[in-house]
Amino acid sequence: MKLFYRSLILLSAIVLGNLNGQSQNLKIDIKLENVSDSSAYLAHYLDGRIFADDTTKLINGVGLFEKDSLLDQGIYVVYLPSQKYFDLLIGNDQEFSIKSDSENFVNKLVINGSKESEAFADFQKFMKAKTETSKKLQAEYKDKLKDEKAKAEYRELFKNADIEVKAYIKTLNEKFPKPSFVSEFANFTLSPEAPDFNDSIASDFPDRDKEIKLRNYLWTKDHFLSNLTPADDRFLRTPLLKDKLAFFFENILIQQRDSIVKESIKLIEQARPNKKCFQYYTQYALNYAIKSKIMGVDAAFVDLAKRYYLSGQATWADSTLMANIKERVIKLQYNLIDMKAQDLALETIDGEFVKLHELDANFTVLYFFETDCGHCKKVTPRLKPEILDAYQDLGVQIMAVYTQQDKEAWQKYIEENELFDFVNCYDPNYHSNFRIYYDVYSTPTIYLLDKDKKIVAKRLDIDNLKGFLDHERKRKAEKS
Repeated sequence: MKLFYRSLILLSAIVLGNLNGQSQNLKIDIKLENVSDSSAYLAHYLDGRIFADDTTKLINGVGLFEKDSLLDQGIYVVYLPSQKYFDLLIGNDQEFSIKSDSENFVNKLVINGSKESEAFADFQKFMKAKTETSKKLQAEYKDKLKDEKAKAEYRELFKNADIEVKAYIKTLNEKFPKPSFVSEFANFTLSPEAPDFNDSIASDFPDRDKEIKLRNYLWTKDHFLSNLTPADDRFLRTPLLKDKLAFFFENILIQQRDSIVKESIKLIEQARPNKKCFQYYTQYALNYAIKSKIMGVDAAFVDLAKRYYLSGQATWADSTLMANIKERVIKLQYNLIDMKAQDLALETIDGEFVKLHELDANFTVLYFFETDCGHCKKVTPRLKPEILDAYQDLGVQIMAVYTQQDKEAWQKYIEENELFDFVNCYDPNYHSNFRIYYDVYSTPTIYLLDKDKKIVAKRLDIDNLKGFLDHERKRKAEKS
C-alpha cells in the first residue's frame, strides 16, 4: 500500500510538472535586429572555455535552436561569427523566445516564455549598469585622493552601491528560491565579507593584531566558496567557476601541502554525490598541485593522486593517464620537502665508495650534472666561489654527482673546473637509482639537505640556493 501511495505522488508530480509548462525538449526562437544573414551558435561554459551545443542559420536575424531533448541547465552563451555574444541562463523551461539588437545585446535583451531566463537577463542588465557606475566612481575617486572629505563621500557611494547589489540579489532569492539557478548564480557572484573581529577580541589580548588577521584569514578560507554547491553540476557550466577556484587555491590557501590537500579533499568529497562534479574537482585539484611552481606543493599532488587515482576511484582516467600519474608519483614520492633524502652509495674518481648519509656537514648541496650540458657549464664554475667558499661559516659541503658513464670526460671536467673541494662521485652502472630517487630528468638538478639529510629545498638555481643559505645564516645569527 505504501509503494502504491508513493507511486501516485510521483505520477502527480510528473503531471503537475507538465501542467506548469516545463518543456521536454529545447526550442528557442531567436530574433536579432541589425544582424545580417549569418549563423548563431548556442554553447555552454566549462572550465573557462565554451563548447557548442547547437547552431542555427539566421535569415534576417531570425533563427531557431531546437533539440528533441533538454540541455543540461547552466549559463550558456549565444555568439555570432562577428565575435558578438550575450549570456543566457537555461533552466527548466527550455521553450522560449529571445529578442535583442546587435547594437547592445545585453541592454536590449527580451525573453518570453521562461521566467528564470528572463530574470537572469534582467540581472545582467542591472549588473552591467552597476559595473559602469562603479568604474566611473573609481575614476573620479582617483582624482580626489588628496581631498579627505571627498574621499569619504565616495567611499559612502561605493558602500551604497554594494548594498543595492545585495538587496537586488536578496529580492531575486525571494522570487526564485532553490532549486532555481538564477538566484544560486547571483549569490555565487558575491564575495563573502568577513565580520569585524575587533569587537570580539579584548584590547589586552596578546598579539591582538596578529590574532585578528588569523581569524580573518580562517573565516575567509572557510566561507570563500560558501555560495558554491560542489555537487550541483550547473555551476560547472558558468563563466565564474574556474576564476573563483583559481583565486581560492592561489590567493586564499596557504601554499603548503597540508592546506592544499585538506581543502581539496573537502571540496572533492562535497562533490562526490555527482559523478561529473566529482571528476571535475578531483581533476582540478590534481592539476593545480602538479602545475604549481611553488616548492613543496608537489607533495599535495602525490597525496591526491594516491587517494583518488591510484586507489581506483578515478574511473574516468584511461590507462595512459593512469600510467603517467603513477610514474610521476613514483618519481616524486622519494624527494618531497622535509623528508629524509634517500641514501646514495656512489663511486669516487679513485674507485672508492662514498655514502650521502655519511657526509658530515651542516648543509649538503646535492648537485647532479653532465659534462656536456650547456647550462651545467654556466652553473658549475659558480658553485665554489659563490656557495662553498661564501658559506663556509654554515658548514656547507657539495656532493657533485656526474650522471653519465664517461669517466675520462668526467675527470677532465673536474680538473678544468677545479672541483677538487667537492665530493665528486658517479654511478656508472646505475645501481643507486638516483634518477628515480631524485627525479633527475634534466641537468643541472640541485638539492639542499640539512644536517640530518632532510630535504630543505630542491630543483634550485644558484640564486635560489643562495637565498635559502642567506635565510639560514640570518636565522642562525638571530638565534645566537
